Amino acid sequence: MNRTIIIMAKVPIVGTVKTRLQSILSPEKCAELAAAFLQDTINKAQTICKNVILAYSPAGRSRLLENIVSSEIVLIEQKGINLGEKMSNVFEFVLNENSDSAAVMIGTDSPTFPADYIAQAFELLEKDSEIVLGKSKDGGFYLIGLRKPFPKLFDEIEWSTSLVFEQITRNVENLEIKGLKQIPDHYDVDTPDDFLFMKAEILGDEGLQKSSENTYQWLVSNNETI
Repeated sequence: MNRTIIIMAKVPIVGTVKTRLQSILSPEKCAELAAAFLQDTINKAQTICKNVILAYSPAGRSRLLENIVSSEIVLIEQKGINLGEKMSNVFEFVLNENSDSAAVMIGTDSPTFPADYIAQAFELLEKDSEIVLGKSKDGGFYLIGLRKPFPKLFDEIEWSTSLVFEQITRNVENLEIKGLKQIPDHYDVDTPDDFLFMKAEILGDEGLQKSSENTYQWLVSNNETI
């Protein structure tokens, strides 16, 4: 089965990324942190799969990714009115009904989740699952894997709320998508509390310092100011 990892990411433009952290970090520091998250996410993905697609927004700003993304990464613009449409369109770009393929989509807000979770998702898809989900502790999901696109999967979801996971699993049931499997829960870094938890976790774990190297280096460089 052909494997593809999709990374959904915002271009780390000052003032537009990690805005919920601006109560403790400047907009410039938020952009630096977002860039570190993105670099670590790409590196993690490449340990599992050579075929990595970065779906970015906003459109037309790919030049700002040149110092972060290697030429091996395929860049595509996110297209759609909301996050659900954007995700659906990327899956349709990567998968089709008749291909022997599997795609796992992740974001960049969970820099500490193990690369092995991606590998687990592919293994489940290659057995008997049509969909795999990794639930985030805020009620959303940090990973979704599919074997084929389901155009209505992301309909009627209240994005950025604690209802997201509940609503997508409802859609899975209503669409009769077979074999839903879950990998372990993890957390996103959205709020100051999330950030402080992540900081303590990385600074106290040598394994995470290696697997989240760019984030770790950023934390060390900025430790006196946060």
